Amino acid sequence: MKIKWKLFVASVKMYSRQKEALIWNILLPLFMIFLFGFVNFGGAGRIVVGIVNEAGQAGQELIASLKNVPTLQLSEGTKELELRQLQMGERDMVLVIPSLYQPATQMVLPVFVNDGKPQETQVGALVLQGVFDEMAFKHNPAVQRLVVKPQPVKSRNLTYSDFLIPGVLSMAIMQGGIFGVAFGFVSLKKRGILRRLWVTPMNPNDFILAQVATRLIMLLLQVVIMVGFGVLFFDLHFMGSFLDMFLVGLLGGGVFLAMGFAIAGISKSEDEVAPLANVISLPMMILGGVFFSRSHLPGFIHVISDFFPLTYLADGMRSIAIDGASLPQVGTQIIGLSVWCLISCYLAVKLFRWE
Repeated sequence: MKIKWKLFVASVKMYSRQKEALIWNILLPLFMIFLFGFVNFGGAGRIVVGIVNEAGQAGQELIASLKNVPTLQLSEGTKELELRQLQMGERDMVLVIPSLYQPATQMVLPVFVNDGKPQETQVGALVLQGVFDEMAFKHNPAVQRLVVKPQPVKSRNLTYSDFLIPGVLSMAIMQGGIFGVAFGFVSLKKRGILRRLWVTPMNPNDFILAQVATRLIMLLLQVVIMVGFGVLFFDLHFMGSFLDMFLVGLLGGGVFLAMGFAIAGISKSEDEVAPLANVISLPMMILGGVFFSRSHLPGFIHVISDFFPLTYLADGMRSIAIDGASLPQVGTQIIGLSVWCLISCYLAVKLFRWE
């Protein structure tokens, strides 16, 4: 254990002296959060309206008219479901079509609105009123119009930063594992350091264990710094447990560290590492839901991206951070990462070479 501890301390010193590694793992992710957070790509777009149709067939004509409005994004469901989504900040407003609703009849339609999004709800109310007036005049030009009556509901309003920060943290874990290990170990291998370690009385596996432990400590530091940065500067609605987030990150870190060792094993120089690492990491970074929601991806690409290790990691970290999910509630993501960890470790064992 004394040898292992000394190797761990030496590994920490080696890592801390790599200024580019610290910049890549800490400063670059923080810069990306700062840039995307202030640019706010999650700004105003379509108004999300939940529809509760209690009028049956009579309400379908109204819903069909609302579907023709490009400004509105409709979601139909029960009153309980839609109001719960409104309280969680997933809806801008919820329109209830009562059972007594009849076209061209004067009545008040209740609309529950998100009190934290006054701009969206005001625009949405005007759009709804315009559709109702158009329908009323279509049936009877002399009829009195339907009236929209907004009813504010206290909601949890998530921002783009809430979505972004867990994604960037997951990306940083991936980059630190793949690029950090691959470039670092190829450099050691190229200079003959690994070969010399192999012939010493020291167990070479202790050296690898110390390197892995150092990077996992860095992972914990990343979680603390990025979540703290988000809470202090971007009002991150952190609802979960730091411990749960770290454990999921630890599993994800194991996946990408093993990938880094596999790439280091088949690469003879840094020039070979870069293209291999980018081929693996770039598709996941673009399609894995780091910066933007995967809901807009085409069907077959969406299905493929569901199985990316970065997708499992980002979804799990995001669920814990902003939904307050526990480990059992992110069981699907943990299983996915566990499978990838087994695959990556197998490849690392098969491909890694000391010289």
